[in-house]
Amino acid sequence: MIEKFMFMKSVSGLRRSVLSSKRCQWPPVAGEAVAGINRAGWGVLLLMHIALAGSAWSTAVCAQEDAAKTEQAAQSPDERSLGVASPDDPDPYDDAAIQAELEEWDRQMRAMADKYAAPPGAKQITKLPDLWIDPKAKRIYIDGYVTMRKGALEMFACPVGTKEHESVVAAFAKSKEVHAALLALGTKSGTPVSYDPEFKPPTGQPVAVWVTWRDEAGKFKVADARTWVQNNETKEPLAEQWVFAGSQLWTDPVDKVTHYSADSGDMICVSNFSSAMLDVPFSSSAQAGNLLFLAHTEKIPEQATSVRLVLVPQFENDPTATTPPDETVLPVAKKASERTAGKSEAEKTGDAKAKTDSSEKASGTR
Repeated sequence: MIEKFMFMKSVSGLRRSVLSSKRCQWPPVAGEAVAGINRAGWGVLLLMHIALAGSAWSTAVCAQEDAAKTEQAAQSPDERSLGVASPDDPDPYDDAAIQAELEEWDRQMRAMADKYAAPPGAKQITKLPDLWIDPKAKRIYIDGYVTMRKGALEMFACPVGTKEHESVVAAFAKSKEVHAALLALGTKSGTPVSYDPEFKPPTGQPVAVWVTWRDEAGKFKVADARTWVQNNETKEPLAEQWVFAGSQLWTDPVDKVTHYSADSGDMICVSNFSSAMLDVPFSSSAQAGNLLFLAHTEKIPEQATSVRLVLVPQFENDPTATTPPDETVLPVAKKASERTAGKSEAEKTGDAKAKTDSSEKASGTR
């Protein structure tokens, strides 16, 4: 602050010395030449105005930031995404605290992921019990949790650890795994959105998305995922089904490793992305200040609610393609004590060894 004051003081002194040495007439008289105007003097005067304007702008920005912080602090916990940093986060320079936080985070994630047992008749296709496929019923089941209930959206669902701050659901599966599951059912992928030379919306086979969960009393709930999303202008729910755009592959020029683009977060999108796995089949802006959809807070259960997504590719010969799933797809997992009851000591020892081996690997690796 003192540096700014000294700068302003020096500019003011320079302005006075220059203007006193060169007289000028202001305002100019029509028809007469304006004589003796010192261009340097007016330049310095302009500099002063810029400096004063900058100071006022800085003050206004600080006031806006303070107001934003106050508003954020006043928000209840369920109004912010679980993926957003909070004042309770550990010191970024304290490795032990960060490690403890990560371990606790992983424990909470697995507790949410393991709330429900495997859907009957479905085959687990990942190392951890988070993604299943039912070839006969042509259904895909993905476990996840509610991450955000209020705010603008770019995604409906993203993989855990990616874009929870702009998604309603975080899924315990990678986008490429879900892509493979859709292909295994015979779902036809289309093309992602394109803008060059002109806009072309995403294409692909329609896929219905259902959300299933149990409330605090254990009662089964099911909702069309589109009802959890509302248009920012009309406040109406999403009308069209998502389409299997299929995302794209890209190769890192440094390490030459090929990546599936949607793994970075774009699993089920409500804004158009060329990296989207599932996308909406119409123009929907991805610009931060012009997002088309919001989370429909009143329809969404509390944050950290464990959910199971049910993806249903829309086949013409499937009479149940639009039928909501029933509670048989969401059996409650047995408690650890119930699972070990009746097991032999050898089985219990084997379970303990498997758990130890799993913990030695990267947590959450599939």
